[in-house]
Amino acid sequence: MTININELTAFAETFSKSFAANLVAEQEKHNLAQRNAAVSYVPTKNKPTKTIVNAIELFKNIDRKPSAELQLMVNTWKIKPVGIPAIIEDYYFRADLVQDITNFLLSSVDYGFWMIGLHGTGKTSIAEQVAARFGISCFSETCSERTEFLDLFGYSVPCSGGNMKYIKGGLYSALEQGGICILNEVDAMSPSELIKLNELLSGKPVFIPQTESWLYPSKDFRLMITSNTNGCGDDSRYIGTNQLNAAFKDRFMKVYVDYLPEDIEVSLLQSVFEQKVNKNNPKFTSIHKKQYLALIKMMVKVANGLRKAANTMGGDMTPPSIRALKRWLQLILDGSHTAGMNGTQAAFLKAYGYDLSESERIAAIEVCKEHFGTDF
Repeated sequence: MTININELTAFAETFSKSFAANLVAEQEKHNLAQRNAAVSYVPTKNKPTKTIVNAIELFKNIDRKPSAELQLMVNTWKIKPVGIPAIIEDYYFRADLVQDITNFLLSSVDYGFWMIGLHGTGKTSIAEQVAARFGISCFSETCSERTEFLDLFGYSVPCSGGNMKYIKGGLYSALEQGGICILNEVDAMSPSELIKLNELLSGKPVFIPQTESWLYPSKDFRLMITSNTNGCGDDSRYIGTNQLNAAFKDRFMKVYVDYLPEDIEVSLLQSVFEQKVNKNNPKFTSIHKKQYLALIKMMVKVANGLRKAANTMGGDMTPPSIRALKRWLQLILDGSHTAGMNGTQAAFLKAYGYDLSESERIAAIEVCKEHFGTDF
């Protein structure tokens, strides 16, 4: 066999040049990767740990205790995501609502969850507090007549250099990473814009023009809405509410959220009182406690009397919310005062009464005098 030295030499030179070129290219790739790693931000992977918790421990303050055997799986986080609400330790739950919301969150569903009720009955807060205890992100948006479908996903803001940056909204975040999006006052939004949400509830993707991409809903996405009306548009107390599209309404299970029962509302205000008053104060006696308990019971009776009047009169009077009732008690305990009034009346007007028209305010004060006496 004859060996051609010239051919071998040519092959060796070609191979050497190719090898050197590849080596340089690989070295450049390696150097580029090192530079990128040095300047880029790599987010920490933050995933929850699934933990089994007894339902009684999860919902300590509730009107009907769950079964002692009931166990629920919750998310526990080393670093809690921003979207998870803070837990209100003394929050008082209603068992029927908790059961409906829990089933909605933990089951595979193709519909939304609609809470209907007068303002201040705790519609949004109960959803947020259930989510907080399950370790689920919850994003809340308030709708208005100016809210458009794409506004719910986010908005663009100007940046330096004339560029624009897209900021993700609550609906986008819940769809992308899983979690709850609560749309409050949904009946204030245009019905023609709301019906664009219909396909999302069936798990179909939506195109986002601002990002020029399709957004596919997470399997853990849940849509909850709240409103003061049921979408019939016939309640004159809530200006700006609309009659909603029947096809949109058909895609939700609906619950009515009422004010707390009288004894439960008394217990809630008692807990506010207990937190506010220092029991170690020597001036605090059992007599003082009994006096304040009697005051709290009377406040709840007044609130329920005004709520009943607001519902039966058929006018525009706004009934006192649970928030307003708590605020009334807190102002009394803080010693809020107005010249020419006793503390209870001054606190009542500041917490609720000044929301009313003059004629309604006079009528509300008369209701208070019926319960507290003419000295109110």
